[in-house]
Amino acid sequence: MPLARLRDHEEPAPNLTPMIDVVLVLTIFFMCATRFSGDERQFDLELPSVSSALPVAASRPQLLEVTAEGDVRLAGEEMPLKDLPRRLTELRTARPDVSLLIRGDRAVSHGRMAEVYEACRLADIRRLGISVKSRAGGPKVVR
Repeated sequence: MPLARLRDHEEPAPNLTPMIDVVLVLTIFFMCATRFSGDERQFDLELPSVSSALPVAASRPQLLEVTAEGDVRLAGEEMPLKDLPRRLTELRTARPDVSLLIRGDRAVSHGRMAEVYEACRLADIRRLGISVKSRAGGPKVVR
C-alpha cells in the first residue's frame, strides 16, 4: 500500500475523526449505563423538613407515596387506601425482609397519614422509613 507523500507546504497533522468517534460512543455508553434516580423525581411532592435525620442503610426500599390530595401510590401504582393493607401483605409475603419508604406531601392531613401507618401495621411491615427534607438541604430519611 503506497503511502501518500506530503507536499512541501503541507505539515503533518493528526486525524481527529477516530478520536471524536470514540468519545461520542463512550458518551452514549455512559448515558445508557447510568441509572438516574427517577423514583425520587417522578412525582412532585413537597417533603416536610426536620432538623436532623439518618440515612436508610437497608436495601432499596419500596416507595409508598401520599400526594397532597391524599392519593396513595405503591411503587408508582395508584390505588385506593382500602386496598393498601392487602397489597402490603402480599408484598411482605413475597419479600419478608421488605422495607418501605413513605413519601408524604407536607400538605397531607395527619388523619390520612395515620391511615397509611395503620395499613403498614396491619400488613406487619417492620422496616419503615419516612422521607423528609433536612432544613440544612438535601433529602433525608428518618427511620
